[in-house]
Amino acid sequence: MNSFRLIVILFIFSLSSIAQGENLEEYMIEVIVFEQLEIIGNEKLEPKDLNLIDLNTIALLDKPKIVLNKKTILQSFNYEDTELLISQIIIDKNINEQIQANDPPISAKKINESKWYERQENLNQLDNIYRRLDRRNEYRILHKLSWLQPALGKVESPFVHEIFDDNGFLIRLYKSRYLHLDVIAYIESNLRTDNNPDVIKEIKFDALKNSIPDNVTHHKIEIGAEIINSDEIYKTDQEITQARPDAPKSIEVGKVKYLLNEERRIFKNESHYFDHPKIGIIISVYDSSL
Repeated sequence: MNSFRLIVILFIFSLSSIAQGENLEEYMIEVIVFEQLEIIGNEKLEPKDLNLIDLNTIALLDKPKIVLNKKTILQSFNYEDTELLISQIIIDKNINEQIQANDPPISAKKINESKWYERQENLNQLDNIYRRLDRRNEYRILHKLSWLQPALGKVESPFVHEIFDDNGFLIRLYKSRYLHLDVIAYIESNLRTDNNPDVIKEIKFDALKNSIPDNVTHHKIEIGAEIINSDEIYKTDQEITQARPDAPKSIEVGKVKYLLNEERRIFKNESHYFDHPKIGIIISVYDSSL
């Protein structure tokens, strides 16, 4: 172990000093993957077979792009009666203040399933380590990203499969009695798995159902035929299929030049270093509220 690797480990352990509170249902995961350009030791590294067929995998979702309607925004400023506009703003402000005054105190943080498994490029807990690694000549950063997700049971939790160039990793966070991380990382391979967006939809939908109190009254909502039959509401399956580009075919079995495969029990609000003669992975798992 060289001096920098020791520094990295010490820095990671120092992050564990964050106070641990009650268990939350969702966590932020940050990942840095880097290649160690200098092989330490005399171990002969041979290509290995990797089989992903039996793994439940998903791909992270791209963050939706926000498009502003400039025409509508400009029209919103075209008020002839400015005095009337100011009066309405004052009325709205007073109403909002009255509503806030009558609101009960805010309870514990609620989950935000709409953001689950959404790709993010920024790092929070690992940003300092990322900058230090980036300055070292003996390491080459391959990838970094973060995402928000729940900690489900082992069977229900999918592996997040992230592919970058000819490399990739699969990470599964799950909770039994404790939190666990299953980590697979590889260098130089053409492996591909299905994106499986329906798996993410099902996880979000189950969380939404479970968040509804048992005493909520059920209501029936009638939707008119003119809305159901409107072309603006939905497209036929054929139109949707034609609009989608062909997804790359899955390659779930193949050889990889270097392979890291490790399972570990973890505690929340800590960062973890997964070591290999050629691959280094640093993963931070912490409460989404931090």
